Amino acid sequence: MEKFDNFIKKLERSELKKEELEKCLSRLSKHFEIDIDIETLNFLGLPIREEADCIFLTTKKNHFKDEEYCVVDIETNGNSPIKNQIIELGAVKIKNGKITAKFESYVFADFIPPAITKITKIKKEDLKDAPSLKKVLQDFKLFLGDNVFVAHNVKFDYSFISNSLKVVGLEELLNRKLCTVDLSRKTINSPRHGLAFLRDFLKIEEGDHHRAYSDAHSASIVLQECFKNIPENINTTEDLIYFSKMNNKQKNKKPTASFD
Repeated sequence: MEKFDNFIKKLERSELKKEELEKCLSRLSKHFEIDIDIETLNFLGLPIREEADCIFLTTKKNHFKDEEYCVVDIETNGNSPIKNQIIELGAVKIKNGKITAKFESYVFADFIPPAITKITKIKKEDLKDAPSLKKVLQDFKLFLGDNVFVAHNVKFDYSFISNSLKVVGLEELLNRKLCTVDLSRKTINSPRHGLAFLRDFLKIEEGDHHRAYSDAHSASIVLQECFKNIPENINTTEDLIYFSKMNNKQKNKKPTASFD
């Protein structure tokens, strides 16, 4: 993935001329032994577009408030995407403060540890008629599209879903991602920033905690609360992503340059 990571870093820095993109895609196609084009990258979740013979990340041009975000949460029967699996997946899309779409599904599994049932209230019987992991992931990937993937502790949800896609023989995610834990720490004056605490702190009344859809919806409300306190120098979605990742020593640094 090193070649692809370098390609993404180039796009994060600036737009690419079409000729340069074609050279990059040719090298990537040889490396991955499949034909890779703009449409393929869009399908895999990378939000790139072509305009006036230049290729760019749309997240470098979109104002963060106008972006469409897909806020996601999963419940699993263990912490390893190799040994364990997703048992419930929920997501809500939001744009301009409004819900534009919803996704919610159990996932078939023949084993749920008692500890997981105690936390989630999900029982093995609840999953007996649920669709397979591959089916749910296929449907979710179509739902997600090339939207920004958002989650409370995004590293876990994103990597678990992406690795699960690989396990069932599908391509991993390439979406831009944003963590509401990181963002809330910089924008919400709360003593703690776990989702359960923020639900109480912000008086979010949205279903049961530790259920995929209700937690995804709660995280979407946290995201919108964060938007109320974003610094004025943050304009684009890429600015926002960069800002969310900054440590205390970087707080006074400007975000990466964005396009007009």
